[in-house]
Amino acid sequence: MAAATLKPRPWVKIAQTTFFSGVAAGTAGLSYWQLQRRQWKLALVSEREATLHAAPEPLAAVVPAAARADGVAPKHEFRRVECRGTFDHRQQLLMGPRSAPAGVDAAPPGAKPPPGGAGMTGWDVITPLRCTDGGAVLVNRGWVPRDQVDQVSQPVGELCVDGVLRCGEAGNRFTTNDAAQRRFVYLDAEAMADATGSSPVVLYETPSQRPSPGGGGWPLQRPLSSFLEFHVKPETHLVYSATWASLSGLMALMTAIRLRR
Repeated sequence: MAAATLKPRPWVKIAQTTFFSGVAAGTAGLSYWQLQRRQWKLALVSEREATLHAAPEPLAAVVPAAARADGVAPKHEFRRVECRGTFDHRQQLLMGPRSAPAGVDAAPPGAKPPPGGAGMTGWDVITPLRCTDGGAVLVNRGWVPRDQVDQVSQPVGELCVDGVLRCGEAGNRFTTNDAAQRRFVYLDAEAMADATGSSPVVLYETPSQRPSPGGGGWPLQRPLSSFLEFHVKPETHLVYSATWASLSGLMALMTAIRLRR
């Protein structure tokens, strides 16, 4: 006598169907949300690119001297500005270690660091600029290899610096600064300002043709394209969306199988 086919209890079927259909709906929503995030990120990239390639404005028009003690407002981050002043090389700081920026291979002959991972790390050079309109700002002049620090150029006299405004970086439990020893791993604008007698306004100097006497082309400024980098890129949102959509399709299939039994 053939064994009777065991059928699941009705409430079990209802519970399983509800679960699978709920997961399918939830993951479909997450897939759509990631598509929206991708569109938002594309718009953000486009907006920032336009900001970076706009003609530089006078720093005083964006961050007046009287307001520089408050640092850079988030709405002004990534604006291109220019400021006239004199570098105070006595208060120079090194921040890092940092990886080499794009274009390091384009450095002048004889100035390129040796190949290999260790040789391609170095420091960002932070120097106060004593502004002609009063006060001082912090200028990230660029990157220098570990073994070329003594070759960093030190331009003198009044200069016009073209730079990108930044708000600073957030630390975490794995990276700590030692302001007392002037050792900085991440960009803490407030602490650096206190250490150098400056304001917490930070400019990342843009690549220029200004000569660098007495050095091997260091420091090397980062290209404007480096400010368009995000932890999560638009194409990554697309991958996330596809992953959630695949899971949604699988859960929908499981729901259909449960309904047919």
